[in-house]
Amino acid sequence: MSKFVMAGVLASILCGAATAGEVIVPNDTTPFKVTEGDTVRIVADGIAGTQVKVKVTGPAKEEVRRVVPYSKGKPLIGPGNHEVDVKPTGKGKVTVEVTITPPNGPAKTEKYEFEVEAKDAK
Repeated sequence: MSKFVMAGVLASILCGAATAGEVIVPNDTTPFKVTEGDTVRIVADGIAGTQVKVKVTGPAKEEVRRVVPYSKGKPLIGPGNHEVDVKPTGKGKVTVEVTITPPNGPAKTEKYEFEVEAKDAK
């Protein structure tokens, strides 16, 4: 009986993963297209103390996370890297402005643009 339960759980996990969409990581600011269900991940590199601000225009929501690298079980000192996940909430044009402000220098803003298409349009 427990084998059937485990098989059912595994099948539901695999089916959920298949419909979750892709994670798109742009390496430059050239406009691109995504489909509903995808996530756009923008990597914001910096030193410790770097501030990251995000402004999203269009049908999407953002989530900013600090990335803490570990080595030999301990956090590395120095990096202030962040990841910005942008998740579309509908079809249309999305503009994302990411402003990176290091503690010892001027702010730098990069603008990303992408078009969200229906899931079956790609």
